[in-house]
Amino acid sequence: MTDAEDFSKATKPELRKALQAALTANVSLTDAVGRLLRRPEPPAPRQQSREEDTVPAGWAERNGISIPRAEGIHESREAWVRVKSGVIVGAGLKNQSILLLMVSLRLLDQGAEHHGNLYKDWRAAFLSRVDPTKSGEPGGGNPNAWSKEDRYSKLIHRLDKDLLAAMDSIVAVRPKAKHLAAFQGHQETFAGAFMQVVNAMRDINREAGDSVP
Repeated sequence: MTDAEDFSKATKPELRKALQAALTANVSLTDAVGRLLRRPEPPAPRQQSREEDTVPAGWAERNGISIPRAEGIHESREAWVRVKSGVIVGAGLKNQSILLLMVSLRLLDQGAEHHGNLYKDWRAAFLSRVDPTKSGEPGGGNPNAWSKEDRYSKLIHRLDKDLLAAMDSIVAVRPKAKHLAAFQGHQETFAGAFMQVVNAMRDINREAGDSVP
C-alpha cells in the first residue's frame, strides 16, 4: 500500500507491515549517510614527483595559498599554484622577478633592471621575426646586422644555452617555484650567470658602435 487513500482502508496488520517497511528503509538510508560521512577526505595535493617539476615542500603555505580542491589554479595575493589530479604541477610568484629579488638583496645594482629589459627586447624581436634562422654574422657597417634580433642571435652563438635559460628564468615576470627554489640555494651562481650575459650584451653593443663609420 503506497497511496494515501489505501492507508485509510488498511487493516491493522497491513499498517504494521507498512510501518515496518518504512522504518527499515529509514535505517538503510541512515546507514548509507553514515558510511558517506565516514569516508576519508580526498588526499591533499601532493608534490609533483618528477624532479624537473618539483615544487618545494611547504611553498604554497609559506605564500599564503589555500588549496581547497584537488584541481585548478589557486592563488594568494603574491603567488599561485596549479593543481591537477591532486598533484601540484606548477607554481610561481606574481609580478616579482628573480632579477628584482637580486636587486633587493643587493646582489646586483639598480642598472641590472635596464639590462634585463634590454635582453627581453632583443629576445622578443628575435622570436617574432619571420625567419629566425639567418643572422649571426659579425656585422660590418650594415645596420640590419645590428638590429635587436641580430644582437640576440649573436648571444645565441656566443653563450652556452644554459646561461640563456638561466637568464630567461631571471627576467621572467612570473618565475616558477622550481626556479625560485634554485635561486634561493644558488644566489651567487644566478648573479654570475646574469653578469655573463650582460657582459656579452655590452660586447655586442660595443661592436655595433665600432661598426658605424
